[in-house]
Amino acid sequence: MHPIPSRRSWLGLSDATRATIGYALLTIVMTWPLARGFARDVPADLGDALLNCWILAWDADHLLRALGGHVEALRGYWTANIYSPHPLTLAYSEHLTAQALQILPIYALTKNPLLCYNVLFFSTFVVSGLGMFLFTRELTGSRTAAFVAGLAYAFAPYRFGSLSHVQVLSSAWMPFVLFGLRRFFESGRSRPLGGAVLAWIAQNLSCGYYLLFFAPVVALYIAWEMVTRRSWKDYAICGRLAAAIAIVALATTPFVLPYVELRRLGFNPRSLAEVDRFSADVYSYLTADAGLRLWGRLVRGWPKPEGSLFPGFAVLGLAAYGLVDSWRAARPRHPRATVPARLLGWSLVASSLILVAVLFGWRLRTDVLGIPIRIISLRRLIVLVSCLVVAWLASSRQARRTMYAWLASPAGVLAVVTLCAVAMSLGPSVRARGRLLDDVALYGAFYHGVPGFDGLRVPARFGMIVALGLATLAGAGAACLERRGARPALLAFLGAAILIESAAVPIAMNGNDTSYRRSGLAPLPPRVAVGDGVADVYRFISRLPSEATIAEFPFGEVAFELRYVFYSTTHWRRLVNGYSGGGPAEYERLAEELGDALGDPDRAWQALVRSGATHAIVHEASFAGGRGRDISAWLHGHGAREIAAFDSDRVFDLHGLEPVRP
Repeated sequence: MHPIPSRRSWLGLSDATRATIGYALLTIVMTWPLARGFARDVPADLGDALLNCWILAWDADHLLRALGGHVEALRGYWTANIYSPHPLTLAYSEHLTAQALQILPIYALTKNPLLCYNVLFFSTFVVSGLGMFLFTRELTGSRTAAFVAGLAYAFAPYRFGSLSHVQVLSSAWMPFVLFGLRRFFESGRSRPLGGAVLAWIAQNLSCGYYLLFFAPVVALYIAWEMVTRRSWKDYAICGRLAAAIAIVALATTPFVLPYVELRRLGFNPRSLAEVDRFSADVYSYLTADAGLRLWGRLVRGWPKPEGSLFPGFAVLGLAAYGLVDSWRAARPRHPRATVPARLLGWSLVASSLILVAVLFGWRLRTDVLGIPIRIISLRRLIVLVSCLVVAWLASSRQARRTMYAWLASPAGVLAVVTLCAVAMSLGPSVRARGRLLDDVALYGAFYHGVPGFDGLRVPARFGMIVALGLATLAGAGAACLERRGARPALLAFLGAAILIESAAVPIAMNGNDTSYRRSGLAPLPPRVAVGDGVADVYRFISRLPSEATIAEFPFGEVAFELRYVFYSTTHWRRLVNGYSGGGPAEYERLAEELGDALGDPDRAWQALVRSGATHAIVHEASFAGGRGRDISAWLHGHGAREIAAFDSDRVFDLHGLEPVRP
């Protein structure tokens, strides 16, 4: 369907502008109280958010220096200042280059990593809503339905279970890619194709998961458009699409090569056991995140890590309505199905219902004419349903026409995308409430056969692709209601229901877990500081020679390592410490040796010397029971020279490097 003309009303603003303002205002509400502390607070917890703050600051700092004429700054882009002296440490996690480009002006003006992070965090909701609004308006021609679809995507419950992972939230560019492709096929113009290319590159550089998860969606969508429009016969369209795909591949490849090199250097693929642990359970789709105010305590089918994928009843209802309507539209007005076709059709419906029941862990046992029948094999049921589909289509020309017409509709292809994403989210095996149903699943074929998939550990993040499909289908359902004369109040109610089901207000802020693996450590402060509030010791470190390498104590405890990484944005000296999505094996050994500095002081000292550290910082107040002073005494006793003290923070020179005087 061609888009309706964009009207200008309400102070002369366009539809897209009004939608953007609406999503921005709703984001303030849905992420409250973040708006009160944009420059000082951290949404969710002081965990991975601090790592991502550091990544954004590292990226932005290097990009700004390169833009300032110091192109050599990009040579060290991938070898960040953590886990010294190991190379390519930025690639231990997401590189977030696309996000860094988004916050670059703010970082240049403020150098406040928290402000930059929060602006980016906030924008993921607003831009997601806008992208889905544009795509759904293009498909349905309805502004109201498009706005409802934008609500479903921007504020999907899954997003509120991922507040500490800004890379997972950075899914905004997906609907823009589909929107650009749709406009290209509708108009034949290259401009929307260029927009799709830019959005696809931005999505690839925002999240490695979506680089791999979204590519099959784009391929399927392009194939669908070309088949339904018979565009494969148009060499001009095929040529421009091939060029577009080549540009995306060329732009993405340089950001993939460091990860390939890490594999060559010995980083192992994720084990199937680890991947299985972070896969969705079938009951994950009946499990809401505990932070959701309405369903967080009620819809708890099977809580597990990364397993809160409940999409909300309002979205499911609208999506189902849109699917039913699209199927009815595909059926002929005067059906004349043969008796065999009807029997096969009802058999297909019945076996599909049994398949769903078995998927949710039901074991069906019954007696037919005294013969016991057990239906428990998921794999056999899938084969049976597949055979019935083929037989039903073969038995009836009407069935084939209906199926083709339905698959040729946007709802049909989006249903296929959503179903495949659900299957992929289940990982390499299928489980219901933890019980194994089948050890062969669709994701396993990608894990073993598609490069890159064996480096990802969370198949459940396909939940965002599921949200993409359901949001668009919900928009189709809303458009159908509108066409059938539904009152605006009903659509407003459904939009409000989507928001209420997703609401986690007030969201958690500055979560500070003080349950440490190591004993004898004092709780860290409940906030991190920026600007003038940063500890004086880090300003002193910033005056050390650029070749200085720092080891901070306590060493090896995750919560402390995260703070060291975050505060290194004030000095950018190399750290022996580190935290990321992965790490070198040598670091684990070093953490064990330095963690036992008082138990085996000579072994710990030799480990510190081998690490290449030139300076050490001892945060004495971070140790309980006076052990911090004992760590300082251990360094003194092995020849380290104290060169500065700031309250309970002491700096030691291990190799005779002097600070650079301002």
